[in-house]
Amino acid sequence: MQAHEEKETLSVDVFGPAHADRTTTTIFVHSKAKLEEREHGRCWICGCTAEEAGHPLEAHHLGIERQFAEAAIEWGKVKADFPNFDWANFDQTKPYTFVDNMLAQGTLLCKPHHTGKFTGIHSLPYSLWIMQRYLTDGVQFSPNEVIHHDTEAVNG
Repeated sequence: MQAHEEKETLSVDVFGPAHADRTTTTIFVHSKAKLEEREHGRCWICGCTAEEAGHPLEAHHLGIERQFAEAAIEWGKVKADFPNFDWANFDQTKPYTFVDNMLAQGTLLCKPHHTGKFTGIHSLPYSLWIMQRYLTDGVQFSPNEVIHHDTEAVNG
């Protein structure tokens, strides 16, 4: 098959549970700073820094999306998928200790790879979004992105 453009219309229809107004928690601020240190201040997809991106990098909730923090969550399943979290001291009545812990379940992204049209995790199916990390530099990925990595940063 020849190279081709795949166009999809993504329609999302889910019921977000009732939850408290969003606030920036201390654990989010602290763990995002530690995540930036651990990831050397680079986007997980392309390897760019905040300076190269022209804006601060953003932390994405990779497991439990923040709006679902107060939902009826099967914590045993979460524990199985995120074994490096301190589950021995976790209190289910305080879900933000996990949900806002970016070291436990966050990833650092530049704005295009977080919320960008045709490139962001919030606008693409995961199976397409992740390809931006794995495709070779120079590949036209979407109408607004040609793949370019800081190869050394992405390959670690």
